[in-house]
Amino acid sequence: MTVWERVKATPRCDWPVADWEQSGVGNFVGLYGGEHIAATEFVIGATLVQYGCSASDIIIGLAIGNILAVLTFTFLCATIAVDTRLTLYTYLYRILGAKMQKVYNLVWGIGFSALGAAGICISATAIRRLFDVPIQHEWYPTSIKFVLIVIVLGAVITVIAANGFEAVAKFASTCVPWMITLFFLGIVVTLPQLLEATGFGKITSFSDLMRLLNEHVWVAQPIEGGEKLGIIHVIGFAWTCNVAWHFALNDMSLLRFAKNYKYGYTSAVGMFIGHFFAWISAGIMGATASILLSTPLGALDSGEVTFAVLGYSGLLGVIIAGWTTANPTFYRVTLSLNAIFKKLSHKQVTYIAGCLITLAACFPIVQRASDILTFLGLAVEGVGAICITEHYIFPKIGYTRYWNMYRKKDVNWAATISWGISILFVIVMIITQPIHQNFWFIPNYIIPMVSYIILAGMMGAKEKYPKEEAEELEYQKALQDYVNHLQPEETEKPMPVAAKILRGTAFIDLAIMIVLGLICSAGNLDLELFKTIAFVASLIFFLCNGIAMVMIYRNEPSGDIQGEE
Repeated sequence: MTVWERVKATPRCDWPVADWEQSGVGNFVGLYGGEHIAATEFVIGATLVQYGCSASDIIIGLAIGNILAVLTFTFLCATIAVDTRLTLYTYLYRILGAKMQKVYNLVWGIGFSALGAAGICISATAIRRLFDVPIQHEWYPTSIKFVLIVIVLGAVITVIAANGFEAVAKFASTCVPWMITLFFLGIVVTLPQLLEATGFGKITSFSDLMRLLNEHVWVAQPIEGGEKLGIIHVIGFAWTCNVAWHFALNDMSLLRFAKNYKYGYTSAVGMFIGHFFAWISAGIMGATASILLSTPLGALDSGEVTFAVLGYSGLLGVIIAGWTTANPTFYRVTLSLNAIFKKLSHKQVTYIAGCLITLAACFPIVQRASDILTFLGLAVEGVGAICITEHYIFPKIGYTRYWNMYRKKDVNWAATISWGISILFVIVMIITQPIHQNFWFIPNYIIPMVSYIILAGMMGAKEKYPKEEAEELEYQKALQDYVNHLQPEETEKPMPVAAKILRGTAFIDLAIMIVLGLICSAGNLDLELFKTIAFVASLIFFLCNGIAMVMIYRNEPSGDIQGEE
């Protein structure tokens, strides 16, 4: 087969990102904000309240852990994504071989579907309150109304995800400013409620605030039947929470669109607004709701918590947060499964995956988001370690990158055994529990790295493949030139003036919400009146932005491609 024949035979899902497809920094700010200022934040923030840590442990630990996460996103995931311009699911063909690539993609697709289902299910906990559906305490649904709510939400999210990267990014970008505002209000409006409910008195200094948080939010008591956790556990949790995205390289699917690896720093938007500020806000809201409702926090769902402290705007926040979690999740699941079922289009796979994820979302057990994140990350982390080893370490120690592909083997046994050792290590950790699970990800990264270097050296990585390397380089260059040639005929048009006015109105609306929230916090505006105003203002924000998005979408290029033949 000639180089040109190989290029023409390459499925679209295996194409590298074209130069003209590279995206601006704003899309990444929106994506990381939308995905990580999201539904799971309500659940995880409440979980940290039950961690048995002091307020200072939580605040300092989250700050350090999230800094480490941002650096990992930038210097591991973003660098390899920009270097290859491929999704991990396509890139794995070069490392694992065709058969093991499909195994990984299937494992990831199924595992990550659970997180998408969690986003839908958490959104449903907000809507269920509007229809007088009871809290779903069982692992299975106990209300047909709840199931119907999940189906409607799943359908909406599937349609959005089916429209690809740009649609997902734009939807997330629209929601992010409002979500940040809501979590901010979650602190300033909830603290006075906490003060009143506990009879704490006034806060006149930072030490008073920390004493309030230590006595009534993060009460430094160990989880029932568990060990006392501290700052090092919080650091590990914040760093490992996104291990599947950064250490395991699954965010290559998004970062491949970045103009340079420094776009990885935009992950700080998600880490520090979502996994720092939002977790702290959700913790305060959860502890306050528990006191107001005289109910243990573990017996409340996200909808019940947010409604107790913020009213209907809080319910809307849980709904929107679920969408912004599920949208990029659907997108990644589709990419992974599309690499297996290459004869199906992106939209066809999205609709099939959407149906399966929506079905899973009907089971409330998927709300255990922190467990899903932890164990999914640990299951795929070994593959990320293998890829990093081959891509960066092999050339420096004289090994050949992509050696298994040059040997034309469907299975890279060195990688397969190393991944198996990684999974075996996790199983042993689960059974024996010698160290806390927040620290498992560190040895789970080092072990497959060392194993792969040893085994790959024994199986052919030390050899040289000059002919195969030259052929592959020629093919990759021809493929990149081909996709660069397929540029839409039309250029991007300026944003319509009416859309700019609507977006400006939406941000003024948010500013009014914040000002009124501060006035309410100071005791100069009735809380129930503020909740009503905040809900109306939220609807206005999304109405303005929704109409603006439609105007912008209609004004964009048709997407007709040049040079298909």
